[in-house]
Amino acid sequence: MVKRFGKYLLHECVAQGGITEIWMATDEYENVVAVRKLRGRGLSASGPKLFKAGLKVHQKLSPHPNIIRFIEHGKTNGTPFMVLQYIEGADLKALLSRRHDMIDNVADVLVQMADGLNYLHDRGWIHLDYKPENIMISLNGHVSLIDFDTAQKMPRKPKKYPKISGTPSYMPPEQLKGEALDQRTDIYAWGSTAYELLTQLRPFGGRTPEESRRNQLDEKYRIKPVHQLNPQVPVALSQLIGNCLAPQPDARYPNMTVLNARLHNILGVQHQPVTAHSLALAS
Repeated sequence: MVKRFGKYLLHECVAQGGITEIWMATDEYENVVAVRKLRGRGLSASGPKLFKAGLKVHQKLSPHPNIIRFIEHGKTNGTPFMVLQYIEGADLKALLSRRHDMIDNVADVLVQMADGLNYLHDRGWIHLDYKPENIMISLNGHVSLIDFDTAQKMPRKPKKYPKISGTPSYMPPEQLKGEALDQRTDIYAWGSTAYELLTQLRPFGGRTPEESRRNQLDEKYRIKPVHQLNPQVPVALSQLIGNCLAPQPDARYPNMTVLNARLHNILGVQHQPVTAHSLALAS
């Protein structure tokens, strides 16, 4: 059932969880947009603060092809909301759960994933919740990074932040242990996401989440190289992902600029912003 929300008509709730609901909506000119608004019930005390923090990042970022486009924000009947580009497609978590065979197109996806994160870092922010669920892929294969509620200003040196919720499988040891963080935290998360994209497996095996967590924290644990699980992956790309997943931050790439240049070189892709690709990843 269509509901009015200020000047927008809400047609369908396409995602909910955490602190927000996301609705497919139309504006007064019948343009299709996404309205992301705070949930009315079951909202934690930190919810409004996180929403406001994410909004601040959106407002600071200028447009980029691999960052979801921000349109405006406001408050209706006391409920804060932001209006974003509507992406017809699915997040990478959903695509992985359907076991899509993306190997023919994975280079495009990896490059766009890196370009979006590189841009965010270049603008002085670290994401701190980088994972497949926060990577949207449109029906034509275009990648957009979303959800900046936990993003923080990039520190000059590693810095401790207040406890940040996240998904443990994509969090490096220093984040799991509540230690100081910097841009290399996101590099680890990018590597974990890339590993899963290429292998359909998470890098740290385990029969239970607790066992996987122990493996992540064990510096002697050795993940199986990507190219051994997927022979179509070049050894150089496998090594790049392995470097991203090093347990010690100093053993990872120092920043996304270096990683991104290396990735483009391995894949034979010119290092420039990517706009759109003719992929069809969603069913």
